[in-house]
Amino acid sequence: NRYHIKAGLIFAIGVAALVTVLPRIIRLDFDDLSRVGTNFVYLSGTFLFYWLTHHFFILHLRSGVLSSRYMKAAISILCGVVIIGTMAWILKIASPFPLFSHQDGTPGRGQAIFVRVFRGLIVSTLTYFAVYYYRLLFLLQRSRLENERLKQENLHAQLTSLREQISPHFLFNSLNTLSTLSHEEPVKEYILKLSEVYRYVLQYQQQNIVPVREELAFVRSYIYILESRFEDGLKINIRLDPACLNRKILPFALQLLVENAVKHNSISYSSPLAIDIYDEEENLVVENDLRARATIHGGHSTGLNSLAKRYRLTTGKDILVVREPFKFKVQIPFLV
Repeated sequence: NRYHIKAGLIFAIGVAALVTVLPRIIRLDFDDLSRVGTNFVYLSGTFLFYWLTHHFFILHLRSGVLSSRYMKAAISILCGVVIIGTMAWILKIASPFPLFSHQDGTPGRGQAIFVRVFRGLIVSTLTYFAVYYYRLLFLLQRSRLENERLKQENLHAQLTSLREQISPHFLFNSLNTLSTLSHEEPVKEYILKLSEVYRYVLQYQQQNIVPVREELAFVRSYIYILESRFEDGLKINIRLDPACLNRKILPFALQLLVENAVKHNSISYSSPLAIDIYDEEENLVVENDLRARATIHGGHSTGLNSLAKRYRLTTGKDILVVREPFKFKVQIPFLV
């Protein structure tokens, strides 16, 4: 967790044992063991409380003047002393362990308070630097592990990309060869559109943005394949202002929305599925009839969530999804 309570317990118990138990073992002084136990418990609780307090200020003082390294340390150390002192006063605890007790005679009240505050500052300061350097080591270790994980993921992605490139290139070349072997015009046209789809995938799979003109040409080939499958069961109407064709969107965004509409809605000759693609202000819009299939689970969420994350991570912009009783509309913003 963020406060590293397990490490704090080990630290608190270790320091408490070092202060209260170890000196008596060295001196072979085992008298008044109940006082030793009280000192040990109280000191363990004090150090653990300092540990949690310093973690709180290190984690939450992140803005303004108070976020500087030295100011944060000063505030955390002072607040730790004040809180511990207040708790001791409320509980009427009068320094039950040697670290805070005064051994040289009987001091006045002012002197006793000064001694306790001074020693409290020392303890709080030591604990703060222990917490600070523990967190530095923890963050450094986590950073190293994260870098190693990213290296492994990068190597895996490179290997996967190399594997994926072999199959599409082979299939693309095979489709071109197949189109020359066929003499039937509908077959040749279908193969041509399919090869155009694969050409676009190979060309833009590593790109972050693409002109609407290029995406639209790709989608027209994709639509031809869909219409060959569904024939009159699918009606797609494209109404884009020519000025929008030079704008930019994410690659495969428009195709994904068309695919989503076909995948998640029922299609029949008697009741064709209508899909409209048009521009609206600074957005490209895909709107379709809403006739959700009973066999599809999860609705449109998977593909749209993926597209929304891509837009958010790549551009910082969000897509807009509008679901009405009989219509489903998605707006994706132009990027340029």
